Amino acid sequence: MARLLLALCLLLPALAGRADPAPSLPVKLREVPAPNATDRSAALATAPDGTVWLAWIEPTSGGNALRCATLDAAAAEWSAPRTITQDANLAAGQPAFTVASDGRLTAAWTIQTGHADQTSLRFSQSTDRGRTWNPPAPLARGGPSSASVSLQALADDRVLAAWRDGSGDSSLFTRCLSDEQADRRAESAGHGEGSAGLAAFPNGTALLAGFSRATDGTGGLRVMRFEGNQWSAGPSLLPGEAQPAGEGPRLASAGGRAGIAWCVTMGGEARVQAAVSPDAGNRFLSPLRVDLGQPRGGVDVIMLADGTLLVTWLEGGAQPGLWLRRITPASELGGAVRLAALDPSPLAAVPRMTLVHDYEASPAQLAVVFGDNGSPAKLRTLLVTLPDRSTLAGRAPCVPCDEEDAAAVRGYPIKGRIIEVRPERAVLLVRHEEIPGVMRAMTMEFHASPDILAEARPGRELLARIERRGSPWWIFGVRWLGAPTR
Repeated sequence: MARLLLALCLLLPALAGRADPAPSLPVKLREVPAPNATDRSAALATAPDGTVWLAWIEPTSGGNALRCATLDAAAAEWSAPRTITQDANLAAGQPAFTVASDGRLTAAWTIQTGHADQTSLRFSQSTDRGRTWNPPAPLARGGPSSASVSLQALADDRVLAAWRDGSGDSSLFTRCLSDEQADRRAESAGHGEGSAGLAAFPNGTALLAGFSRATDGTGGLRVMRFEGNQWSAGPSLLPGEAQPAGEGPRLASAGGRAGIAWCVTMGGEARVQAAVSPDAGNRFLSPLRVDLGQPRGGVDVIMLADGTLLVTWLEGGAQPGLWLRRITPASELGGAVRLAALDPSPLAAVPRMTLVHDYEASPAQLAVVFGDNGSPAKLRTLLVTLPDRSTLAGRAPCVPCDEEDAAAVRGYPIKGRIIEVRPERAVLLVRHEEIPGVMRAMTMEFHASPDILAEARPGRELLARIERRGSPWWIFGVRWLGAPTR
């Protein structure tokens, strides 16, 4: 009997799923009524000016309509909907939505072509905050395309699109929608399945991630870099025996950092994994498993300015629902929290999230959208407020400390040497090393405060942070390396 009890004690944790290795992440949840009670699939995006956009597909008497709205986070409500397109052939598949720094909106969606099981992709753009939209245009120039597309606004205001073709080999295609050039095929991504993840960096480059598949059914996760209108191969993140699962990998970036999360089956067991890159995707740290033992896909990611990676996914088992986990800037597994208890079987809308605002004087906040399994299907949106920095640091509440912590990760870190001090213009000429994903190594001027100018000497080395304030670049948070020279 004692041996039987011991065996049961050893078996029960395995039956219950993986134990969460970290305390639950304390968050505040506030549900925001969705614009329409019978919504289907949806997308979220945050504009460079901080506006949060929701795009969703809803049924109408004439087929389906793709609509959009903006979030008033303070009032916890969505604006009146605006229609992007309405079409009897508009499919209920996941739409895509992004906003360029010039305010231009881009939406993409799926159309049933009339042939069995064949679809094509359309896109449209708006330059007046969604009041009017260009006539829908084909995304792929010739041939059927898959029912999934990803969009990413680049630093130069172009919009990058990625999708798989519908010819049977599921190759990845990409296209800059502001270009008149032909579609570019991401040859090195190979054949695979699922959607592609995209993320962009301040220097105009971007990353693409997608599952590849070999002829024996095994596969991997490939990352590619877009730079100077060309694609080049990046790191591979999965062993060959991995089986892709879920919708595809998701990418996020902040400054020169990047994060990725995906769902795969390895050894007959599904798992959600995530990894971070400190250098704009040149290399990724060892992946961490974030699920609780019975994941069901629905993965998404957000990266904060301090390097924190936030991952959402759907979990089954004894604690079904939509979950959020934090991976710290040191790439350590943080606590998880269930955002919503729901059946993780195929949902009306795949969960998506976007950043409402990063840590400032107040805690960071996210917007999350997902579907339930009711009849009719309902779209739900949540505002998720993360813990303040004092709570995360394990200290007593301290608003000035929180503000100092937030200021410490503003802008981008640099290491350099002063070439010249120009006090008459209040600028320093600094030769600095490359900032991956932000700018190449160069010599450039930075505006500086009087206290920094007073200590600056030609030849003096420094660690600092830089940011753009309007047109000029400023240097701040300087730490001098070595004694000053005279």
